[in-house]
Amino acid sequence: MKTREFTFKTQTLEIDYNSDLTVELIEDYIYEDLEVPQECIESLNISNRYVNIKLSHTQRYFNDDWYVNLQRVG
Repeated sequence: MKTREFTFKTQTLEIDYNSDLTVELIEDYIYEDLEVPQECIESLNISNRYVNIKLSHTQRYFNDDWYVNLQRVG
C-alpha cells in the first residue's frame, strides 16, 4: 500500500553538517537533496528527533523519483 505520510528520525538523515542540525538544514535536505516538491507537501513537522511529512491527497506521485527517495529514507 502506498503511503502519504512519512515519519523518520533526524539521526537517520544523510546530511553532512558541521554544527547543530537546524530546521532550515532539514528543510533544505528535503527540498534539495530528496527533491520533494513543496506543492506536494500538505504538512511538514520537524522536531529535535523526528521529521513528519504528510503529502497532499490531490496528486498522484507514487512513481516519481522523489517519492522513491522518501520511501528510502523513511
